[in-house]
Amino acid sequence: MKHRVWIVVVMLLLLATSMVAAEEVRQLSFDQAVELMSANNIALKIAEMNLEIAEIDYQKAVASNLMSGSQQSQMQAEHSLERAKNSYNTSKRNNYLDVFRAYTNCLSAERTLQAREYELTIAEHDYAVIKEKVRIGDAGRLDDLQEMNRVESARRNKNTASQTLAENRRVLQRLLGIEDATGVQLSAGFQAPEFDLTLEESIELGLANSFNLWDLESSLDLQERQLATAKIDGTAPIDLRRSELNTAISKLNLEQEKDSIVENITSQFDALGDSLIRYESAKRDWEIASETYEIYRRQEEIGLITAMQLLQQEISMLNSKSSLEDALVSYIISCIQLHHVLGLEGSIQ
Repeated sequence: MKHRVWIVVVMLLLLATSMVAAEEVRQLSFDQAVELMSANNIALKIAEMNLEIAEIDYQKAVASNLMSGSQQSQMQAEHSLERAKNSYNTSKRNNYLDVFRAYTNCLSAERTLQAREYELTIAEHDYAVIKEKVRIGDAGRLDDLQEMNRVESARRNKNTASQTLAENRRVLQRLLGIEDATGVQLSAGFQAPEFDLTLEESIELGLANSFNLWDLESSLDLQERQLATAKIDGTAPIDLRRSELNTAISKLNLEQEKDSIVENITSQFDALGDSLIRYESAKRDWEIASETYEIYRRQEEIGLITAMQLLQQEISMLNSKSSLEDALVSYIISCIQLHHVLGLEGSIQ
């Protein structure tokens, strides 16, 4: 009877231990990370509060304008509100991209650490072999020192990879506003988004959605109204000439901004195409590495190669997988950046 009681106690302890371990490892999808950023990020909170202040100021300006009926005052109030909205949207987009980079940097660092751990395992195995050869007189002191250095180098690389992962997790932790990101398990498996617009369609959309262009056009409109008012009021010729020059400069700035937007969109469009080509190439490399590893795995099963040789091939496959994931991340970032240039949200959900 006592023996059965002890068995029950041990089983309960094992169950409690497994439950604690399950609680320590928390799943955090990218969608959940974005939600945490939206709720906790300090920079985004500040931008949101500034937007609310701008909306209050706009309501006050509209109320004050009811008496005067000034169209210029109305335009200035709307202009200030649109600036605040743009600042908030820009902050939101920038933080989204920062979270994506931080999230994927952690995933990349995890893969790198795994590869470095495998490399250390191989180095320690090779060193053990050399020590045995030295013992039986089949290798010398220099061989021993060389393999020892390889082990130390592999151990340093592993420690560096571990520190990089910890640093990337701290960055993610700060962006999400959470207390600890060390016990969080992230999810890979991002899908490559499709971008269906042509360059001409992209330029047209980017010009239509550009806040900077709207800002300059609104400022020009306001200056032209002020110039017309100055002519009616009989402003001094020298002041009138100054106003005319400022208006002409604003027109030139507007044309210059259009050229800059077109150039930026074209550059981002080309960068997206280049990153897609690199991603497609990395996919082919990954297929080659996977099939090669499968051949080596079957060879290891029938005893043609050793477990260490198979592990070396696993490192090669892991490196190829990392290259594929890095190429995918670069493509997604290019896609997000192009969407932002076009005035779109650019989220991948």
